[in-house]
Formats: sequence, structure tokens, C-alpha cells
Amino acid sequence: MNEDIGRSRTIYLAHGDECSRRVMSTMLEALGHTVPVVTESGKCLIEHSVHCPPNVIVAAPRLSDMDGIEALIRIGEKRPVPAIIVARSDDLDKVERALEDHVMAYLVEPLTTESLQPAIFLAERRFKHFEDLRRQVAELEEKLEHRRIIERAKGIVMQVRDLGESDAHRLLQSTATRSRQKLIDLAKHVCATGDLFSEVPKPRH
Repeated sequence: MNEDIGRSRTIYLAHGDECSRRVMSTMLEALGHTVPVVTESGKCLIEHSVHCPPNVIVAAPRLSDMDGIEALIRIGEKRPVPAIIVARSDDLDKVERALEDHVMAYLVEPLTTESLQPAIFLAERRFKHFEDLRRQVAELEEKLEHRRIIERAKGIVMQVRDLGESDAHRLLQSTATRSRQKLIDLAKHVCATGDLFSEVPKPRH
């Protein structure tokens, strides 16, 4: 784990204050990270992050042209990236909103090298955790949708072929096997055509 904390990342930095940008960029490079984008502009940050996503984004709420949190939200909607918000003490009321969106960690200025490195690791870990949860939810929703379609197709077969539920399900399964189709693909075909053997689609190669 210590090796993972210390490995080099590509990090984009956005801060409205020139001195803060210079100090934070120096800190990140001293930790072994590459910082190819250092900007005061939220639009610039969005453009680079969407076009070529970094490993991590570090941004302040106050940028020259927009709210840094809003910039991170826009990036997250297009190409989610682990993000850290760097807030001043009088910006802490914005942190809660940031954590509800696409920000995975936050730090309060002035920063120290000792606080920056663990925050980067934490942001990546939380990001991975949320991405895993999002993927699991998507897979569950897909399974539920497939089940609904198969149940609908089974109902059609029961009605058209005058079969019981178990026989209709077995017929769907056996037909899918013979035609080398996935059961869900055959079920979609049945739902679309209203019958089982009406031009069963050929298998894809």
C-alpha cells in the first residue's frame, strides 16, 4: 500500500491564485508527480481533462473564470476523474456540495506536502469504490431489465403456443440454444414479433 501511495501520477492543477499555483505545483513535483497542466481557468481545466484525463485533478473553488467545483462537476459528467478540492477556511461551506458530486477529497489551505500525498491516495481509493458501486448498480439494473423482457416473452409464448409457464420457459431456452442465440436476444425477438418462430434471428459472427 505504501508503494501505491508513493507512485507517480499525472495531475492537473487549477487555482485562481498565482502564488498558490506555484507552491502547489512545486509540492506535487517534489512528491514525484507530473503536472503538465497548471491553470487559473476552469474552462482550460475542463478542456484538458475531457480530452486527455489525468490520474487526479487538484482544484480550488475560486478560479479566474468560474467556480472550480462547477468545473469538476462538468468534467465528472463527461469523463469522471478522481478530484481533490483545495479550499480556504472561508470556502468550507462549499466543500459539502463538492463531496456530494465528483470530488473525492478536500484539503484546507495552506497545504503541506505531508497532507497532500495521502489526500491523493484517498481520492483515488474513494473514486474506485464509487466506480465499482456504479458498475454494480448498472449490472443489476441490466439483469432486472433482462428478466422483465424474458418474462414478457414467456407470457407471449404461453398465450400463442398454449403452454404452461415452465414449458414456455423451456421452449425459449431450447430455441435459444438451437439457434445459437442468447436467451435475452431471443426474448427481445419474441417481444418484437409476437411469436417464437417468426424469423428467428441468425446468430452473429
